[in-house]
Amino acid sequence: NIGMCFFGKGKYMASISCLKRALYLDSFEWIIAYNLGLVHLCTKQYASAFHFLSASINLKPNFPPSYMYLGIILAKLDDFDNACSAYRRAIEMETDHLFHLNYAITLYNHDKNQEALKHFTIAKELFEGLDDDSKNADADVVSKMDLLGRVLGQQG
Repeated sequence: NIGMCFFGKGKYMASISCLKRALYLDSFEWIIAYNLGLVHLCTKQYASAFHFLSASINLKPNFPPSYMYLGIILAKLDDFDNACSAYRRAIEMETDHLFHLNYAITLYNHDKNQEALKHFTIAKELFEGLDDDSKNADADVVSKMDLLGRVLGQQG
């Protein structure tokens, strides 16, 4: 979809416009709602992001990244308990370092340092098991792992 091309170039309003048009044309396509949720998350429009990610989950409940992003959004909306539930759901469905890392960040931000350390350790182990290309694909993940490792007293 051209909307995600705009997203990749940082043109978020154009991206939202294209994706909403696509959603109008095919309202039962889960990936459009998912992508709208991601764009709204990036623009810090958390209520809209929640709306579209929830719709995406209703249309395709077996896509684990949707639950991780829902957890991030709920944490941003100060709904810690439901954020944790969303992260746990993603982790139940699939083992991914990003799920554990984002869950650990949310736990740390809510002073649950022991549980944060547990999920950080899992994220770190899973990350170390990736090939070099995957490890270097997103510098933001590396910096967040290093920062969280430092604040939790672990070597990043």
